[in-house]
Amino acid sequence: MTLSAVDDPVLRAWAYLSRVAEPPCAELAILVRRVGPVEAAERVRHGLVDDDLARLTEARRGIDCAAADLELLARRGGRLVTPDDDEWPLLAFAAFANASVKARAGAPMVLWAQGPARLDEVAQRAAAVVGTRAATSYGEQVAEDLAAGLAQREVAVVSGGAYGIDGAAHRAVLNADGITVAVLAGGLDVPYPSGHSALLHRIGQHGLLFTEYPPGVRPARHRFLTRNRLVAAVAGAAVVVEAGLRSGAA
Repeated sequence: MTLSAVDDPVLRAWAYLSRVAEPPCAELAILVRRVGPVEAAERVRHGLVDDDLARLTEARRGIDCAAADLELLARRGGRLVTPDDDEWPLLAFAAFANASVKARAGAPMVLWAQGPARLDEVAQRAAAVVGTRAATSYGEQVAEDLAAGLAQREVAVVSGGAYGIDGAAHRAVLNADGITVAVLAGGLDVPYPSGHSALLHRIGQHGLLFTEYPPGVRPARHRFLTRNRLVAAVAGAAVVVEAGLRSGAA
């Protein structure tokens, strides 16, 4: 995305909508489908929405930093992927169409992405390798072997960028010159965990980083759990290498 795209009213509307409600927000998605992103953004901004959506957007509707968010994204070499784009993985996200509103399992509003790999292409041949942050050395070795084997077979490896199993899988793929994807639970400019800043940078240079959260949003427990649905959607299969009974990976 170029800096000139920052002035695109449609992109700015999508960026505003991405921040105005905690995702996924089914009520906001319904409005966007009905009137389009530009009109939806105007209605939300002026409080011209039904009571349910007003309640969900009231705290943030006056915060419009879409231009700044898009400029930051452009300077990082990233792009905003919307449902209007060819890169949007329609088949991978098709299952979200029947998701329960209460389950908070709907499709993302947009995706903030960085890296040379295209999401639509990745989703055609991808597997998730996930597991506990408190991994054993054996667990990490198994994750590395699995991830490297997938990379050799030209399967993209999707994970969450965390310590333990996630990190082992990402590193193995990078070392094998394969494609790895990190799905983040916060903004692209908030590397988490901070100890993986260099690893996430490498992924953004050679694979793909993406998130449904706009710049500046910090990861939180509920966001990790919400993020996991995107890992599952993009990957055609998932391997939980090692995890406790209460692990988010399980």
